[in-house]
Amino acid sequence: MVKTKTLAIVVAVVIISSFAVYGYWSTITPRADVRIGYLNQDLHQLALRVALVNGYFDDVNITVDVVEFGNGALEMDGFLADQIDMGYLGAAPALTKRLNQDILITVLAAVNLEGSVIMVKKSEFDSGAVTSIVNLTGKGVHHPGPSTVQNFLLRLALENAGMTYEDINPVYTAPPYMESALTAEAPAFIAWEPFCAKAEYNDAAVVLLNSGDIWPGHPCCVVASANSFLEGKPDVVQKVIDVHKRAEQWIIDNPLDAIAIAIDWLEMDQSPVENAFNRIIFDYDLNMTGLTMYLEFLIDQDLVDLQLSEVASFMNGFVNTTFVES
Repeated sequence: MVKTKTLAIVVAVVIISSFAVYGYWSTITPRADVRIGYLNQDLHQLALRVALVNGYFDDVNITVDVVEFGNGALEMDGFLADQIDMGYLGAAPALTKRLNQDILITVLAAVNLEGSVIMVKKSEFDSGAVTSIVNLTGKGVHHPGPSTVQNFLLRLALENAGMTYEDINPVYTAPPYMESALTAEAPAFIAWEPFCAKAEYNDAAVVLLNSGDIWPGHPCCVVASANSFLEGKPDVVQKVIDVHKRAEQWIIDNPLDAIAIAIDWLEMDQSPVENAFNRIIFDYDLNMTGLTMYLEFLIDQDLVDLQLSEVASFMNGFVNTTFVES
């Protein structure tokens, strides 16, 4: 009986101590005001890095945790798993995963236009084996995932050339590994910058098509919020969008300083970062026409379950311009 009482007391002390320790650590490491997702080494999303380096979040008195993802589809899964409250990601994964998996987010601002490239292995280009997209028939093309802007642009480029997605052999490859994955059988890739400029700089690949050649001025990355966070903390959301706009404008006004931040962030030489930077148009204003064209093409490709007659009503609920216009 004495031993049982002693054991009970010890267990109680351990449990109480555990709660005390948890409470202590919770006190000194509170959850940030907002958790923001972004893509691994995506130069399109330089505004987030600029905001962090320049202390813009401190200026508006909010704390931020940043969470890195391999592509936009994975970041949408992060929204679903409550890993993030807001995020920088491509418009295509935001659309496809919102519709196909009912992941409830709202797009609030643009991040950039253009900035992706279809690259081809240099030896294949120099030999004349692949000098245009039609030469990719039956060949492998590396892409960063089915629900990405780059996959969308690849499909559009094929359609523009009178081809279909089934005419090539799509190969899912993470952008950091695309350059080394090029072979005669899979000689091309499409990725976001700076991976394209880096492969060019390393003399491994050459430009086959800039995304601006596929669709001039096309929308790309956006800033989105989980609907629950948007409804619960609109004041924090407004501050994040204000910071985003400030960072975007700073990039436009200070390109050399922005490139310097990018070089440090990406740990790359200056030349490829400059080339990549010059292929991106930084812009926070939402292009509803472009986003609608994205969605209509996704419907045409049977990638989302939506009727064309439903596009306008869906977009009215999916995009909220009031925060970026404030």
